[in-house]
This record gives sequence, C-alpha cells and structure tokens, in this order.
Amino acid sequence: MFRFLRMTTFYIKHTVRSRAFIFMIALNIVISALLGLLLMYSTALLKSFVPGNIHGNGLPIILDERLFNFQWANIMIYIPVLSAAFFGSTALPYEYERGTIYNLASFPVNNMEIIMSKITGATILSFASTMVLVLFQLVFFTVRFEALPGMSFLLYILILLLVTFSDVCFAVAVSAFFKNSGYSSISFLIIYLVVFDILSLVATGSGAIPPIFIKTNTDRIIYRIFLNADPYFLTYSFSLSPLTGIPIFYISTILIFYSAATILMGYIVFSLRRSLR
Repeated sequence: MFRFLRMTTFYIKHTVRSRAFIFMIALNIVISALLGLLLMYSTALLKSFVPGNIHGNGLPIILDERLFNFQWANIMIYIPVLSAAFFGSTALPYEYERGTIYNLASFPVNNMEIIMSKITGATILSFASTMVLVLFQLVFFTVRFEALPGMSFLLYILILLLVTFSDVCFAVAVSAFFKNSGYSSISFLIIYLVVFDILSLVATGSGAIPPIFIKTNTDRIIYRIFLNADPYFLTYSFSLSPLTGIPIFYISTILIFYSAATILMGYIVFSLRRSLR
C-alpha cells in the first residue's frame, strides 16, 4: 500500500505542475463562464428542448431547473473524456519517455500496482478538473433560481466520478500500447469519438446489441440524471422526468464493467511489454 500511495502521489505532484493541468483548468473556467452566461440569459435555448404546448409563455420552475442542469451536463459529458486524454492516456508513456519505466524493474512493485497508481492519480486529476465546471454550475444555478439544487445534484456528482473513472481506466489501457504520449492521446480520442460513434450507429441499425452498451452512449447518463432525453441518440423516448432507479443501477453496472475490463486489458498489455523489454 505504501508503494502504491508513493507512486500515485508522485504522479499527481508532477502533473499538477505541468502545463497540461494548468491548461485544462483554465479551459474549464472559460467554458464554465461562457456556458453560465448563455444559460442565464438565453431562456429560448432552454425552452427549445420541450414542446411548445408544454412551456407556453413560461416553464414550471421544477422543469426550468431540470433543463438548466440538463443543458449544462450536456456540455459536461466531454470534460471527463478530455481530462482522461490529458492525464490518463499519457500516464504510462510518460514513464517510457523519461526512461523511468526501466528503473521500476529494480523496485519491488508489481505491474498491477503501477497500473492502479496511474489510474488513481489520473482519476483524481481528471475529477478535480471536472469539478471546476460543477462548482460554476452550482454558482450559476444558485444565482438564477435563488436556491440550491436538489438531491439529484449529489447523484450527478457521483455519476460524474464513475464516468471519469471509467474514462481514465480506458485511457490508461490504451496508453499501455504506446511509448509516445501524443500517439496515445490521439488514439484514445479517435477510439472514443469516432470508433465508438460508428459502433453506436451499427448497433442501432442492426439491433445485434443494445446501443447503451457502447461507451459513448453509456456516458450520457450524466445529463439523463436531470432529464431522460438524448439529443444525440434519437431512439430514446423523450421524457421530462429524470432517469431514476433501476436504469441508473443498470447503466452504472455497465460503467463498472467497462472499468474492470479495461483495467485488465491495460494490465495484460503492460505486463507483456515489460516482459519483452
């Protein structure tokens, strides 16, 4: 446990001082400010998500609150992915680029400890970056509605943590194939943003597997916590109610499975590469 904590702490300390972390924090602040101003003053954007005969001249306050959080979370889905690309997909290549990966052979650490220390450190950094948007969301929500959000907001944060963890696990697994951080990050983003979207279309058209099993669709639980609608995936039924109960447990289980499967994949690939060094 001490070795694991030491490796995790070292990775976090080094990355926090890096330009990548500073850039990600600054980017999230800019996104938050622009998004907050847009949702504070553009009620037409919120109303565009519901049929005209529902909102009439004004929205019920509870629906207005849901739409505000839904729209914010609709942008939020990209932040864990970008953070994972910055911090998760560079974790193992960083060791190769500095040549420190070979020094690890002289220390009494196993491959799983190395993998999990990278995942833990990258998850902490990614979630810290993501929380910048959450804090701004909370501030703008409180200012606009003059009240704190309900308990669903706490569930939203927990779901964000789970999605961030699963994205980082996948990013670290991809990074196990590379010795170059740039190639690793690009490959991770291509797989997530392009390959998974193509698989989603194939799954939707063929009906061979439920589209919710595709990672990009699974991650969209982030905004369905507030409103069970998906502007990217038209086969979902539109609902003005939030996603609750068994569907949340079902989707969370899929995310946990993704995390476990990619941890195993990263461990196997990394172990093979170290044994062939």
